[in-house]
Amino acid sequence: MTYFPHLIAGPVLHHGEMMPQFADDRNRWPRAGNFAVGASIFFIGLGKKVLVADNLAPYANVLFAEPQDVSLLVAWGGVLAYAFQLYFDFSGYSDMAIGLSRLFGVQLPLNFASPYKATSIMEFWRRWHMTLSRFLRDYLYIPLGGNRRGPARRSANLMATMLLGGLWHGAGWNYVIWGGLHGLYLVIGQAWRGLAQRRGWRGGRAGAFAGWALTFAAVCVAWVFFRAPDLPTAQAILAGMAGGHGVQLPATLGAHLGGLKATLDGMGIGWYQGGTVRFIETWGWVTAAGAIAFALPNTQQIMHRFAPALDAAGDGPASSLLAWRPARRHAVLVGALAVLGVLSLNRPSDFLYFQF
Repeated sequence: MTYFPHLIAGPVLHHGEMMPQFADDRNRWPRAGNFAVGASIFFIGLGKKVLVADNLAPYANVLFAEPQDVSLLVAWGGVLAYAFQLYFDFSGYSDMAIGLSRLFGVQLPLNFASPYKATSIMEFWRRWHMTLSRFLRDYLYIPLGGNRRGPARRSANLMATMLLGGLWHGAGWNYVIWGGLHGLYLVIGQAWRGLAQRRGWRGGRAGAFAGWALTFAAVCVAWVFFRAPDLPTAQAILAGMAGGHGVQLPATLGAHLGGLKATLDGMGIGWYQGGTVRFIETWGWVTAAGAIAFALPNTQQIMHRFAPALDAAGDGPASSLLAWRPARRHAVLVGALAVLGVLSLNRPSDFLYFQF
């Protein structure tokens, strides 16, 4: 309980993982290798938090503060900003905890494994906040009966587990709905997987892409309830995401499109005054965050050769170019990331999961 690298928001630990490491005599003295690996993981996490998540926060906050009559692109821009803010904030926090612990030679369990790359909702929960998923499975889902008593009981157990998982985050209807949605997603996902197996449907690359797109969209819809301060706010944002207020672009942006503007007019695209800079910056940051989340390896892939965390198999190692090793090039890169991260600590910055 006094092991400070763990702090208060995770990863969720089990004594069977930690006590043998605390008792290991090899962890009583500092080692240069552990310091290099741990510091590198820590500064990667710090970069995720202060260079990515904190810069996305204003664009998410403005949507959830002023959700009335937002058009489709504005609504999706703010929701995607929050989806990536939450991921880089909590993934960065987990990296920082894992890195701090590694300074002492102690490995914490892996907590994130590129969850937004998941092609099904079941895979998403195997990749997102993995230690909480494990806790819910071991202490709720399995004691309730798991999948041992038929499909109907399995579905009821999934719903109960996710509803309680929602309440774990807070006693509010928004968290109940968030947990209920994910319970419903899991029930539908399990039913679809069973049907596909019986029919012999494989899907291929097109099926995998469709599964990823549907999973990511469903997760983003649920995040609206997770973030919204009340249900009317969530409903207003969902209406915008569904196109209930049309598709609009900043009028200033349209003035620079030339003949393309007439084409967009013919497609029913509307134009609104003001907000051009915010619109461009929102989608710029969302695009950058998406490129990092979808195209780049995650922390455990980068540090794969040095066992960065317990159960760190993940998606396999990063390419040789990006795989970390104790060399001058990587020392310079991590040092630059550390300097940028520290210099960005110029304003109060709380971790999102500290509120739960």
